[in-house]
Amino acid sequence: MYLKPLKQVNCPIFFQKYILFLAFILLLPAFSASAQTRSTLSFNSDDSALNTAFDWAKNHALSLAHSGADPVGLWYEAALPNREAFCMRDVSHQAIGAEILGLGGHNLNMFLHFAKNISVSKDYCSYWEINRYNLPAPVDYSNDQDFWYNLPANFDVIFNANRLYQWTGNTAYLKHPDFMRFYALSMDEYVKHWELGSDKVLSRNRALHTSATTNRFGINRGIPTYNEGGRGETLLGIDMTASLAAAYQAYAMLLKQSGDKTKAAIFAQKAQHELQFLDDFWWDKKLNAYRSVWYADRTFDYFMVGKDQAFLHYLFYFNAISDPTKIAALLAEYQAHYPQLIVELKTYLPMVFYDHGQTKVANDMVIELCSPANKRRDYPENAYTIIEDITRGLMGIQVNAAEGSFATLPRLEKTSDWAELKQVPLLGNLVSIKHDGQQKTTASNEKGPNLKWVAQIPGLHSFLLVNGMKKKCRSSKITGQNYSYVTVDLPTGKTVTVSTE
Repeated sequence: MYLKPLKQVNCPIFFQKYILFLAFILLLPAFSASAQTRSTLSFNSDDSALNTAFDWAKNHALSLAHSGADPVGLWYEAALPNREAFCMRDVSHQAIGAEILGLGGHNLNMFLHFAKNISVSKDYCSYWEINRYNLPAPVDYSNDQDFWYNLPANFDVIFNANRLYQWTGNTAYLKHPDFMRFYALSMDEYVKHWELGSDKVLSRNRALHTSATTNRFGINRGIPTYNEGGRGETLLGIDMTASLAAAYQAYAMLLKQSGDKTKAAIFAQKAQHELQFLDDFWWDKKLNAYRSVWYADRTFDYFMVGKDQAFLHYLFYFNAISDPTKIAALLAEYQAHYPQLIVELKTYLPMVFYDHGQTKVANDMVIELCSPANKRRDYPENAYTIIEDITRGLMGIQVNAAEGSFATLPRLEKTSDWAELKQVPLLGNLVSIKHDGQQKTTASNEKGPNLKWVAQIPGLHSFLLVNGMKKKCRSSKITGQNYSYVTVDLPTGKTVTVSTE
């Protein structure tokens, strides 16, 4: 709507003031939305294409974040573009990127909406997708007996609720009654009711909990994978197993942080059982390859599912793979097939390649995903995950709320490269990080209480320099790559440099 200047309107002065007041009220939600979606986060490096990609991702992601003016409260778009909704898989994958952009209130509100809507009438499912009107999205919900649902969703939410706790230290993810209820029901009744554990999942009825009343969605009310296509009726996906193992492990960590170490140990053991099942069932020893989807005709898809999808990246995403030979084979497969994959699946990949020391490949993926030539770059998941890729991937930032610390690891391609990420929200602080090659990192605690910084430098070193002073260091490995590290105090308002020389 366009309003003419008041001087051109022939009306009394009191009416002009009324119009100004009315205009202010009408525009207030827009001002409010803008205030809610500002971020001081910034990235700069010697790679101009990477800088452009980051800036586009930040601006686009923030444009998809909404103020609390809608009935659902604070939310950001996490579904197909223009759906005006957020679904469980997309929110789970976007959450850390959103947190880095300062959208912690949005995350907490959206995750709580999923948690509080778990119900017996939906067979311990929640709402797969919720719209801005605080309603289950009509496109995939008719009623509690007839709706679309991908069964890994509950486990994905728990996995990422733990990640959000670790990044923020927000104890709501540990103690809020709605979360505690969601975790407990999902890890017990939900698993048993849908027969998802390794003791029953191979013999379960694929049409479990469907009936004549599920006339719109049929057996899509309980898809045992995130794969929604393929070449026939799907009995099970490898992501189902990987997500259950990850959720058991996440729940164990949440229980441990809450003080229930005995129960935590029980769920940690359940995680190991599922990981063993993953190796026993999903790994084809004859072909030396992972199966990914199991069909009703008892055949499998392996790496590719159809012409443009692949689901083995969930092994990395859910921390369900550690064998170096298997990892190397999958990285090669994903690099070879990357151009033909749909964008929803591509968004998982830069982090995988950063984590495994292939920075150039990961950078190229980030740049491609954000390029105007990518016709589906506006998919909300894309922009949010790029923020996480740069922060956790390239800059190697990890956060551990349990220890009140964060870690860094430079993953720049060359020793002459540099990159700087400013005003990163973590543990209630704002922290800035600069890497100069792989041999020097500078960290600043811009705002918030004192922190512990685990400064990691690639390679094996007998000592590292902390502000120019020699300090004995330790060494370890991440995804098979050696690094040395020191733990230093990072007081409020202070800057510390750790280097090899």
